[in-house]
This record gives sequence, C-alpha cells and structure tokens, in this order.
Amino acid sequence: MTVLALGCMWLGGRAVLRPHRPPRPIGGPVWVARTWGLAYVALGIGMAGRMTTMLAGKEPVWPMAVLQWAAGPLLIFSVTVAGVFRWRARRRAGGAVGGRHGRHE
Repeated sequence: MTVLALGCMWLGGRAVLRPHRPPRPIGGPVWVARTWGLAYVALGIGMAGRMTTMLAGKEPVWPMAVLQWAAGPLLIFSVTVAGVFRWRARRRAGGAVGGRHGRHE
C-alpha cells in the first residue's frame, strides 16, 4: 500500500509539474492535467498517512480521510473532462485520424 501511495504521489507530481506532458489517459487543457495531478497527490498522501497510522496501531486521523474523499471526485471530474476533450478533438478531425474506426481510403 505504501508503494502504491508513493507511486500515486510521483505520478501526480509529474502531471502537476509538467502539465504539457501528462500521462496517457489525461488530455486537454493544462488545468485538467493539473487537477488530475493534484487529485493523485492528495490520494497518495491520504493513503500513505492512513497506512502509517495503521502500522503504528492507531486509528487514522480525519484529515487523511478528507484528502481521500476529496481526491475521488476530482479524479472522476478530470478524467471525464479529458475524455470529452479527446472526443471533441476526434470529432473535429472528422474521423480522418487513422486507427481502428478511422476512414480507410
């Protein structure tokens, strides 16, 4: 779980610091990549804090739960917006983009 939390923080940090080169599933404007990155960083911090307190034998503190609950809707929002932007870009291209469903002339 700790490795997963650190991976979330690393991946989210890359998206925040380099929003013009976000990870593959995220596209669209810079603010979408940064929102996704911040959500992933918050999720990673929440998971790492929760795991640390559980390993210490204590009950997780409420700020960690708040971070995880805030990260979920932000992730869903940013992935949805990125999907809409990719859909609109494909639609504007008129299907001329190659691939599985592209035009074959």
